[in-house]
Parts: sequence; structure tokens; C-alpha cells
Amino acid sequence: MPPAARPSVVLVDDHRVFADALALALATQPDLRCGGIAHTVAQAGELLGAAADVALVDLDLPDGSGLALVEQYAPHVPMIVLTAHVRVDLARRAAAAGAAGFLGKDASLSEILDAVRAALTGVPVPSREPVAPVHLTARELDVLSRLARGRDASRIAADLGISLHTTRDHIRAVLAKLGAHSQLDAVVRADRLGIVAVGTGL
Repeated sequence: MPPAARPSVVLVDDHRVFADALALALATQPDLRCGGIAHTVAQAGELLGAAADVALVDLDLPDGSGLALVEQYAPHVPMIVLTAHVRVDLARRAAAAGAAGFLGKDASLSEILDAVRAALTGVPVPSREPVAPVHLTARELDVLSRLARGRDASRIAADLGISLHTTRDHIRAVLAKLGAHSQLDAVVRADRLGIVAVGTGL
């Protein structure tokens, strides 16, 4: 199929390395092409209003939410949400906005391409099952937010006015609920779930 005749896939993502890698992958496909990369909502509007056949959209953009783009363009362009935060609440909001699919950025290239092709043909898009919400107590959230700021157990105990033993119990509980194997792993998982933001806490 001549490149110009291939369906156009617009990428909307402010992570330039990720978007560029995906654009290169699309260029190797015999039946798809990258129709452009937008790093902001404003740039996306220009591309989506032109000749996009399908779009892969991140939710967190510098000048707004990808959900606003989904709401605006989904009636005319199949929109697949591709996000680092695969959560039940976000998946529901994306579906309500009209998204054709919902995938995590840890999806394989074949999963992403399968979703794009499904959206183009109008069949149900294979979507990633969202992660169920993690229920932490208020104290566990206090501890986790301080771990995200790089504080150790001793500092956290002092900050919260509790014993070191109790602090370590809370850390163990947080690791268990997040399915994490270390404090760093817990912070990374919590960041992906949107529970904390690394470096800032809650």
C-alpha cells in the first residue's frame, strides 16, 4: 500500500521519546502511517481536525487533559487512550467520553497496533483491564507520601510522631497492598496509579 494511502495515526503525547519511538514503529507497518505527533492539546486540535483516521492519546498533557480531546473528537475520529495510569476510574471516564479503547503505556507494540487496527475497522478494541483501586488508610497514605519525597523510616517516624516500629509496620502494609517488593517499587507503583506524585507526595 502506498504510504499516502495508509490510514493516518495521530499520536498525542508529551513524552517525546515515547511518541517518537511509536512513530518509528508505525513507519515500519505496511498498512499504517504516523499522521503527526502532538505534544499539547492545542497541537492535537490542529492534527485531529485535519486527516486523522485514528488517534492514540495520553491523558496528562501540559495544557490540559486528553479526555477533553476524546470528548471533542471521538464522534469523528476513533480515540484510543494510552496512559501510564491504568486505573478503573480513568478507564470509566475515558469510556464515558467516547474513547474506542484504553491501554497502558506498558502495553506491547503488538497490543497497541492491534488496538489501532481494530479501531480502524470498527470492531471492539482490545483494552487493558484497569487496576482496581488500592485502599490505604489515612496513616498509610501519610507514610507513602513521605516515601515518595525520599524520606526514610526514621524521618517519617519523627515527622508523624510515631515509633519507628509502627512506621515500619505501616510501610510493610503499604508494600503488601500495592504488591510491591521494595519501598522504591511501592513509590513507582503508587505514582503509576495516581496515588502520589514522586518528589511531591500527595
